[in-house]
Amino acid sequence: MTFERIRAEGVPELGPESLSNCKKFGDQIFISGMVSWDEDQKIVGGNDAYRQAKTVFSYIRSLMEAAGGKMDDIIKINMFVTDMRYQPDVWKARREVFTGDFPCSTLVCVSSLFLPELLVEIEAVGFIGGGG
Repeated sequence: MTFERIRAEGVPELGPESLSNCKKFGDQIFISGMVSWDEDQKIVGGNDAYRQAKTVFSYIRSLMEAAGGKMDDIIKINMFVTDMRYQPDVWKARREVFTGDFPCSTLVCVSSLFLPELLVEIEAVGFIGGGG
């Protein structure tokens, strides 16, 4: 068995020799920290943490589905925000994409992300079929 790189339509990819958005190994799925930007690295959602989180979760959903899974197959997410005041917005977006038992989750406040306009970054680990 070998690693499989997963791509999903509509999910921006960085150039070669940078990183993989998503890797699959067997039934395990690993999703890199996703941010709310488009193919040109322009911020999607402006200065709105909720809209940025919604965009990120939509990218994660697309990658999980491209890998053969669903959102409820995610077992762990790590969320990074640049201000703890964004926590309610991120939790709201999170509640809109998960059902049943939510994944193990960590929220960390950081001084900055890749670009100063980015407010939220989320990474995920899943197991296909684990969500029932």
